[in-house]
Amino acid sequence: MTRSDHDDGSQSTQVEHVVSNHGDGSQSVQGKQTDNNHDDGSQSIQGEQADSNHGNGSQPVQEDELAVPGSNIVEFDFSTLRQHPALTIEKTGDNVQMIVDLEFSQLESPSDIEALLQALIDYAAVIYDVKILIKAPKEHHNVAACEGRIATVSMVISVLNTFHLAKVEVIARLDDYDSFEQLDPTIAAYKLRFRNWTLAYEVLGLDGKWEIPVDSEDELRLRGRYRKLFFKRS
Repeated sequence: MTRSDHDDGSQSTQVEHVVSNHGDGSQSVQGKQTDNNHDDGSQSIQGEQADSNHGNGSQPVQEDELAVPGSNIVEFDFSTLRQHPALTIEKTGDNVQMIVDLEFSQLESPSDIEALLQALIDYAAVIYDVKILIKAPKEHHNVAACEGRIATVSMVISVLNTFHLAKVEVIARLDDYDSFEQLDPTIAAYKLRFRNWTLAYEVLGLDGKWEIPVDSEDELRLRGRYRKLFFKRS
């Protein structure tokens, strides 16, 4: 997925639908997704499924120690860096992925968020592959709570913009197909300077994930919310 900024502040995006084979024999598929409105006013999200498997130190690393992705990263001792419960490192073959798990039932206090951001900074020189998991409550209760969670994701994105990223995947964890509001915090991902990021969601109790294709009805709605929220301050 490629995202481009225009002079009017809007973004256009392009996507190529592919089927990818992984070393474990699984396949990931990018497919179409639709949004259905129900008589009770709720929204459900449906899409083509893609199988996916998901899967702590205190000294920052100098950027020139690991300038490019490679075997040195796999061999790197990540325990020498600051740790945080929301950060996990997964090593698969010659790849290292950092998982940022934003579980908002556990990550609400300013001190917790600040600790996460400070720990995240340490990984900027050694991490190129990031997966962001976002689990917000099914209902935000009020606008301030919703915007506060979006702001938290935005701060994480601001730190990730200092990384030399090669891959970013943003995944919302939904309670069910009718929980479109749980996608709201993902709109901060549009601040990523890295353009080829992907957006998907998982549903509680179901295996796999569903990608939200670029320019689909749901993706356009999220992009519109991003512009409305972030550009209204300009």
